[in-house]
Amino acid sequence: MNCLAVFSQRIWVLLAVTVMLVKDSHQGKFERRLLNHLVNEDYNPYERPVVNDSEPLRVEFGITLQQILDVNERDQVLTSNAWLRFIWKDAYMTWDPADYGNVKDIRIPPDKIWVPDVLMYNSADDGFDGAYPSKVVISSDGSCLWVPPGIFRSTCTIEVANFPFDEQFCKMKFGSWTFHGFQLDLQKMWEEGDISNFMPNGEWDLIAVLANRSEFVYPCCPEPYPDITFTVHMKRRTLYYSFNMIIPCVLMSFLTMLTFTLPSESGEKLALGITLLLAETVFLLIISEKMPPASVVPIIGTYYAATIIMTGLSVVFTIFVLNLHHRHPDFYDMGRVCRFIFLKFLPTVLFMRKLDKHSDNMVQRGEKNEMVKVGTKLANAFNNYDQYHAMGRERAYSKELPEDFGNTTFQTTPENLVMLRETSAILEEVKYISSELRGQGEENASVVEWKYAANVIDRLCLVLFFIWTVANTLYILIAAPK
Repeated sequence: MNCLAVFSQRIWVLLAVTVMLVKDSHQGKFERRLLNHLVNEDYNPYERPVVNDSEPLRVEFGITLQQILDVNERDQVLTSNAWLRFIWKDAYMTWDPADYGNVKDIRIPPDKIWVPDVLMYNSADDGFDGAYPSKVVISSDGSCLWVPPGIFRSTCTIEVANFPFDEQFCKMKFGSWTFHGFQLDLQKMWEEGDISNFMPNGEWDLIAVLANRSEFVYPCCPEPYPDITFTVHMKRRTLYYSFNMIIPCVLMSFLTMLTFTLPSESGEKLALGITLLLAETVFLLIISEKMPPASVVPIIGTYYAATIIMTGLSVVFTIFVLNLHHRHPDFYDMGRVCRFIFLKFLPTVLFMRKLDKHSDNMVQRGEKNEMVKVGTKLANAFNNYDQYHAMGRERAYSKELPEDFGNTTFQTTPENLVMLRETSAILEEVKYISSELRGQGEENASVVEWKYAANVIDRLCLVLFFIWTVANTLYILIAAPK
């Protein structure tokens, strides 16, 4: 029983101490009393908190840029995560901390007190104001600190001339929507925006956030309207576009040159050129979807356009080369000027092997020429024989022979006359064969010349397109901002 009595006494003592401590704590009571004192029926949140209505209320304004979320080049909109920062003094929000349990600051919702109606003029948000209505921190001397965070969508004029090596200057213009400069004196908090807690972006490098204050007088009103413009200076990271757009275009340019190294007999020259042309067109469409409609063509657009023109011309020249390669001498004859340009001048300039010295087709043509020579000699021999016995044949057919005809090789016997007739028939056949061989040799020589001219055009296009590709690539590297 004694133990139970001691335990009960201790419980009562503990409860008594707890009640005394709660009774001595006046913190909640002080804050409640302070709120009732500050936000009462006499306070009007629509009234400027100044003692003298003729004096402007000074509001310091700054911005803390947290992150660049997106830069929409086509819609020309910058989406950013930022914290706005306002500092002003409310003449009706002062108290002595000693009278309120040493409470030095208090938090009040912005709809309960006066706050500056500063908005972003160039907002592209559906609700126009993207700031979150956070509470206002009020100090005992009347200083008010309001830091509303938000996702801001602002219009931005995108300069696409140097894309993808571009730098953008996007502006965020803030100002009071209803108060003029004689009522609300909007001043810069810092010369630059706060980027100490900025989260890096994968596509853009943030260079600086510059602040500029200006005043504008509208035609309707004589009072000045101050505003503060923050210019977000950022530079695009080019690694992504270099690997995904520029390097593939350079490779396709060199593949376009390789089109002229394919032999015409392969049948793939034209197919390769058309495939490259379609691929480059697809890449150009991808770029055009990112760019806003503008009269300025970006660097990469110029590069792709030049590459597409080069590929289109390669298709045209490929068709011309195939036309030369498959020309037949029955329909086309190479004139003196063409023969001089394609068989002598251009091969010399392009350091190509001459047609009459180094050509596999020339070996075949030489063999056929030998056959033509043999046939020609045989025909000449029979022709001399025919001329030598022309008189004998005529008189043999007419049964009238000269007296000295017996001294010739042929005797006027019936067998010799039959042989003479057969020899005449053979002579005609040999002349025909000789003529055909001679014509075939000339035809083959003309075919070889046309094929050689096609090879010369291929080599010329290869050199010219290589110079074009190198110049085009150097242009985009030189024209890009350093």
